[in-house]
Amino acid sequence: MKRLIASLLLASTTLLAGCDNMARWAYDTAISAETARAGLAEHTLTTADGIDWHYLRSEDAAGKPVVLLVHGFGADSSNWVRMVNELEGQYDFVVPDLPGHGASSREADRDYRIDTQAARLLTLMSALEIDQFHMAGNSMGGHITLATARLAPQRVVSMGLIDAAGITLRTPEFAELSDRSPETNPLIARSPEDMFTVMDWAMADPPYMPDFFVEVMGEKKAANAATADKVWNDLQGESAQPAGPYLESLTTPALILWGAKDRLLGLDNAEIFHEKLPVNELVVFDDIGHVPMAEAPARTADVYDGFWQSVETQRL
Repeated sequence: MKRLIASLLLASTTLLAGCDNMARWAYDTAISAETARAGLAEHTLTTADGIDWHYLRSEDAAGKPVVLLVHGFGADSSNWVRMVNELEGQYDFVVPDLPGHGASSREADRDYRIDTQAARLLTLMSALEIDQFHMAGNSMGGHITLATARLAPQRVVSMGLIDAAGITLRTPEFAELSDRSPETNPLIARSPEDMFTVMDWAMADPPYMPDFFVEVMGEKKAANAATADKVWNDLQGESAQPAGPYLESLTTPALILWGAKDRLLGLDNAEIFHEKLPVNELVVFDDIGHVPMAEAPARTADVYDGFWQSVETQRL
């Protein structure tokens, strides 16, 4: 029934694309349907550090292993929904919008450095009364995963590093554009139409969506451009192999997953993680770009399901 409802909603959006307000309504309704289909419910929470969180969490998953999923720069919790749908009922997923993103606190004058975000996530998980958890992050979220495991190794059971920053060796073409000026950074949408460029850089095989869906996404991202600039600037001081000095001290089991067609962070990053992390395995998807969990959700879910089950078995 969930699949049928989602299909009907997607079909009906074609009729609504001509009106901006209706397009936004159709987009939000379709996202809500996909979220429900994945067994996730929306929540809000204000933590003691003053952060207003918007997050998704699995319903009817009490007692299942907890998995914290962390999105990348400029993204939000919706990036994980298709992957979570593949594993509904097997894990208790916590999927927040990071501060500076989505519907969580995103003032342009906050501190968005990696260690700060990691500490905030630990505060969130404590507020949810979750002591130990698996953690997986994409891009910037991968760097935050590393930092969280360093700050609280007793709490992070495993690390999923999906096209992760932390070594952050940018491809030459991405480095040239992102260093030239804020306006040429291909990951920051400043108009609805810019979202097509963002997706072209981020994904080699993006999931189908109507053009007006992409434009609604772009409209939302463009409204947050000033904060995106602040987040990007806060990251730059930590961009030159910031995790390198402590990688070899992280004994938390890690699964590194990389898209060989990543236009932002090439496979050389994965090779360094694979060399330096004491307990890890590396999986490469030859036909996928920077966001495997959105581009290939079933394959990504299958890889991490096996990894998390293995770690859980070793913990018994």
